[in-house]
Amino acid sequence: MITSISWKNVWRNRSRSLVVIIAITLGTIAGIFVAGLMNGWVNQRINAAIYTEVGHLKVQNPKFLVNEEAKHSINNYSKIEAYLNNLKEVKAWSARSKIMAMASTARGNSGLILKGIDPEKDKLVSDVFDNILPNTGTYFESKARLPQILISNKTAQQLKIKNYRIKDITIDSLKKLEIPIESINKLEPISNKRFITKKKFETAIKEVWTKTEIRKYAPALLNTSAYFQPRAKITCSFTKTNGELGYQTYQVCGVYKTSNTMFDQMSAFVKHADLVPAALLAENQFHEISVIINDLDNLESVTKEIQEKYSEASVMNWKQLAPDAGMMSEFMTIYYYIIMGIIFFALAFGIINTMLMAILERVKELGMLMAIGMKKGKVFSMIMLETIFLTLTGSIIGMVLGALLIKITGKTGLNFSSVAEGFESFGWSSHVYPSIETSFFFGVTIMVIVIAIIASLVPARKALKLKPIEALRME
Repeated sequence: MITSISWKNVWRNRSRSLVVIIAITLGTIAGIFVAGLMNGWVNQRINAAIYTEVGHLKVQNPKFLVNEEAKHSINNYSKIEAYLNNLKEVKAWSARSKIMAMASTARGNSGLILKGIDPEKDKLVSDVFDNILPNTGTYFESKARLPQILISNKTAQQLKIKNYRIKDITIDSLKKLEIPIESINKLEPISNKRFITKKKFETAIKEVWTKTEIRKYAPALLNTSAYFQPRAKITCSFTKTNGELGYQTYQVCGVYKTSNTMFDQMSAFVKHADLVPAALLAENQFHEISVIINDLDNLESVTKEIQEKYSEASVMNWKQLAPDAGMMSEFMTIYYYIIMGIIFFALAFGIINTMLMAILERVKELGMLMAIGMKKGKVFSMIMLETIFLTLTGSIIGMVLGALLIKITGKTGLNFSSVAEGFESFGWSSHVYPSIETSFFFGVTIMVIVIAIIASLVPARKALKLKPIEALRME
């Protein structure tokens, strides 16, 4: 009976109840969508950390971690190789040699880490091969007279082998993107001119376009007019294992781009077989082994097992190698509930105000109920249930709509390309796919009930203080 009366009381003043329900619904949608957006970003960051940058775990020489010299390679590599091949928890692994180098061209230079890899084996532990930019080359698939090198888009900019030129094909692409013909015609003074840096090209654009046109169309113009010098040559200087200075000229086979600018800026890939004679390495001399395991739940046990087996090596998992992603993985669920808690805490004041108004309107009614024998406990239960029903109605509608919004945007993705440079400098993708776990909704439901009970204490206390005789006299 109390439950039925409480539900009916919610709708006694429909307008007031609907205002509160709508506010709770919008707050719930906002909180769930923000949580889903953050969860999508975190999942992408963790996925990039594992399957692009470091793998599930990495085996290295402890001395290499302190001083990245070429001579500090992995001890007992042959034994570790055989052990990993027979370890059932290991899905794939790839050994890499690493050399600190200075890369230079006629117009620019950049510090790099040359990673000597077996391209086919490295495909099993890293998806860099899947991030080659269109029309920039291949992943060590073409033939060349010189040793080949795979560099990043960021490195290409620093070495000034990424240039910009407005060609006829650029104009056609802009027209297909439905950029106004008036804006396209303004580009005539800088068409067919070569700009060797992005900064110089942007300066030229500012001379012909307005600020509004730059904001709307500049990203598309930069993408369509950029090109890389075909078969560009890069000279790398580095310290060989014997301590002498070595040089090697490479030909760019392709250009890649990931969501982590820092990783891109430092990482260039060459074949280990080409790095061996240049740096005076042995055929089986490697500086790291990147490992992918079958079950992520076994990460700690596999790391510990390999470390105990080869105590002279350093074995670290992705949470240690990419601490930012590891921290987010551990604490992000707490952040989600903090966000929802803040939203519902703010909404609680509106709920309290609404329930207090309801109590003041029903003073005489409540006095009569207590006068005919309704115990204070039942009065408290009635008010508490009214508050819970009011809050749950709005939050359930909000959770349904929030889940629907996440499902839609999770398929289409959200593109933040206008601020991509800022996101990628921290290792975050500019194209995010929101997602949320089902268990999160159960947690939110429990949080809603708890907050509703707390919010009901103030109006319930107000009702319990009423004296039946005085309440009955009130008009």
